[in-house]
Order: sequence, then C-alpha cells, then structure tokens
Amino acid sequence: MLPEFAENGQPRKHTLEELFKAPAWNILTAIEHGHRARTDVKGKLAEYYLNQYMHKRRDQIGIDSLLWSDATGQPDFIVEIAGKTHKIECKNIRSGDAIFRDGNFKVEIQKTRNAIAGGPSRGYKFDEFDILAACLFNQTGEWKFLFCSTVNLERQPKHPDYLVIFQKVPPTASGHWRENLEDAIGDSIGP
Repeated sequence: MLPEFAENGQPRKHTLEELFKAPAWNILTAIEHGHRARTDVKGKLAEYYLNQYMHKRRDQIGIDSLLWSDATGQPDFIVEIAGKTHKIECKNIRSGDAIFRDGNFKVEIQKTRNAIAGGPSRGYKFDEFDILAACLFNQTGEWKFLFCSTVNLERQPKHPDYLVIFQKVPPTASGHWRENLEDAIGDSIGP
C-alpha cells in the first residue's frame, strides 16, 4: 500500500494528487527521475522554508505584510516593514565542489527565463531586488539562510548596473552576510 497524507488524523489527498490524477508516491518518483524537476523543487523548497522563517520571525523582523510571489519578472518575496517595501530574492548556493578557492560557497544569481535586452544575458540589475537570501542546503544539508543587501553584492565591472553572476557566500555569517534578515534590511537602508 502506498503512503497517504493525513490532516488532523484523517486521510487526505494532496492537491497535486487531485491535479495530476496520480498518487503522491508516483509524483515524487517522477521528480526523483528528473534532474531539472529536482532542481526546481529544491528552489521552491528554499522559498518555502524562507517563507516559514519570515512568518515565524514576523514580530522580530517587524513585517507588516508579506507576499510570496511566483510571477515571472517579480522578486520571490515582497515584504513591507514600517511602510517601506523590501524585495527579496531567494537562491540556493551551488552544490558539490562548486566553491571558491578561498572556501566561500557560490550562489548563482541569474534569471532562469528571459534574457535582458541591452545588458548581460539573464543577469540581475542591482536594483531589481534589495536582499539576497542564500539558502545553504546544498552544502550543509540544512534549510538555513544567510542574507545580504544588494548594495553589498559584487557588480560586473563592464556593466556596473548588473550584479556578478557568481557571488561569494561565507559558510557562516561574516562580512556583509547576515544571519538575520532584519540586519541585512538595516544594511540596505543605511545609517
């Protein structure tokens, strides 16, 4: 018998089982056999855990409103704090031996769709989001994040309006990389 989901002790089908007219086990097995599907799911899981982090720490961060978006061309999250809007982009660091020689992890910040006309293909302009949330799972096995304001991310020398595609992320909070979102937001606001 295939495993079932339960809610409040009662068996329940997941909405994807209904949508695809397939049992959850088959859906998960299909994802397991698709490299791109696994990568996409891991990206959504990072967003899911970041969303949970922000909800759990809503009072400490001072979040008035929180929007998790999946719209093309929009940041992953839009949060409002004390009347100011902050755009947050969530990215997984690279896995395996994809680290810099100095031991820093690599996070790739480029768009998966639609090249930008007139600039470096698929790159982000520095003002397209305010905070980068780098999920450490691919190197640590934990759904934890480090946060950095885009004002502190490296820019492309030939295109200074664009961010470098591979940014360095330390294994633990240091330099401009913060353990808490509110500290990175403070960096983006300035003194």
